[in-house]
This record gives sequence, structure tokens and C-alpha cells, in this order.
Amino acid sequence: MSKRYSYLFFDLDSTFWDVPTNQRAAQEALYDECQMGRYFDSFDAYFSRFVEINSKLWADYRDGIVAREQLRNDRFARLLQEVGIHDRDYAVFMSNRYLQLTPTFNNLVEGSIETLDYLYGKGYPMALITNGFNEVQFDKVKLAGLEKYFVRITTSEYAGVNKPAPGIFEYALRKAGVKAEESIMIGDDPYSDIYGASNVGLDTIFFNPKGIDTDTRPTYTVRKLIEITGIL
Repeated sequence: MSKRYSYLFFDLDSTFWDVPTNQRAAQEALYDECQMGRYFDSFDAYFSRFVEINSKLWADYRDGIVAREQLRNDRFARLLQEVGIHDRDYAVFMSNRYLQLTPTFNNLVEGSIETLDYLYGKGYPMALITNGFNEVQFDKVKLAGLEKYFVRITTSEYAGVNKPAPGIFEYALRKAGVKAEESIMIGDDPYSDIYGASNVGLDTIFFNPKGIDTDTRPTYTVRKLIEITGIL
């Protein structure tokens, strides 16, 4: 029989909030609004380059190499530079508009609501730990109908440090008033979520829908969110 935990911590992006689907929808809206078809052969060409640039900058942000504002704006500045547009102000405009659009798309990973309903019904206090920006993450949670499930959202901005650094998990534990050994972290990123949480003594559930290999040694692994109900 699995251990009974007094507190559950979750990642948000790609654990509940469907990043690939929502990101693509937001970028399609931005592409049309900003008439990017004048500069790119197709939306797919535009979007594939954005994903590559964005992924690299997010990894650098996670690792403390670039700052928040640099991530926000450089991804569009670099994208525009590739088609000969060297307009920093327009890159900032696109960045701000993208952050407005993103939370209005609220597709969830399969099984999100069913899993959360089960855990909520069991009386588990639950919180989110996310590296995302405050103004976007809170809107995502609200507009996706997830607000009622979580008593707290810990962002890297509040904690002053990004996952997988111990500080963000320690901050979340202090705010929750619980010990690591009483709690568990659930997330889709083997490095940011699983490795980071394990380093402060949290048990972990690795949500691994693609079945990727990892040496981070989670306490449990699930391929579908609903499988969490069999553990908790």
C-alpha cells in the first residue's frame, strides 16, 4: 500500500496545461494578427523556429543564464531577425501580445479534471510549483477552471529561483507549512520537477506520457494522469 501524504505539489505546464496545443493556438492567433505571413513561407515555418528558439531560452532561464525579461523579448527579437527585421520595439510588442493571448487557450492534458476531482474529493491540500511568469500562470489556472483545486501557486518569481534549484521547493514547503517527507511532487519534467524535488527529500511522481528514459529515479512513474489515483 502506498504512503499517505499530507500535501501534494504539482507542476502546471505539460502536467495539466497542454503546452503544445495551447502554444500553437496562441501563436496562430499572433501570426495572423501581426501578419507574419509577409515574412515567413508558412505558419509551420514560423512556428517551428519559434519553438526551437523558445525552448533554448527557457532552458537558459531555468539554469539562470538569462533573465526573465531577456527570455520574454529575445525569443521574438531572434525570430524576427531571422527574416531581416531588426525592430526591438516590435519584438517587445509581440512578446506582450503573446503573453496576453496564451492563457486564453486552455486545453488540458487528458485526465486532468478527473484526477484533480478525485484528489480534491480525498481532501488533499494541493499547490502548484511553476517556473512560468506570474501574470500568465495565474490567468492560465483561472481560465482553465483549475483555481478551486489549488490552495497556493508558487512561481519562480515569488521564490526568487527556478526549478530545479532547491530554493523554490523549500520556499513552497515553508509556505505550505509541511515537511518534505510528508509531501510529494508530481510533474512531467525529469530534471526540473523530479530531480529538483528529490534533492530536497520530496517523494516524486514522474508523469511520463511519452515513456522517455530518465536516470532521475522518481518514486513512482505514470503514463496517464488518472493513474495517479491508484497511488494516492
